[in-house]
Amino acid sequence: MPMNQTYSNPCIRCGRERIVSKTSKERVGNSVIVTTLTVCPDPACQKEVERENRRMRDKKLAMKRKSEERAEQRKATRDAVRAAKNA
Repeated sequence: MPMNQTYSNPCIRCGRERIVSKTSKERVGNSVIVTTLTVCPDPACQKEVERENRRMRDKKLAMKRKSEERAEQRKATRDAVRAAKNA
């Protein structure tokens, strides 16, 4: 998308058009990365959006942690079975 083209960015909760809160530029090699942080114009709505995002992030991390624990358990079980076969 060209830099001068406008786009719609409605709030996921209330539908109002989000506003630009912060913009930063970062140089990576020969490229310039532009990061734009947008927020809902209604502070109460933005707090709810952030709370929901935090809840979803925590849920995803918990699922990943449980998945890694199950993988470790499978590996330990597999290693124990192999050791029993070789003994």
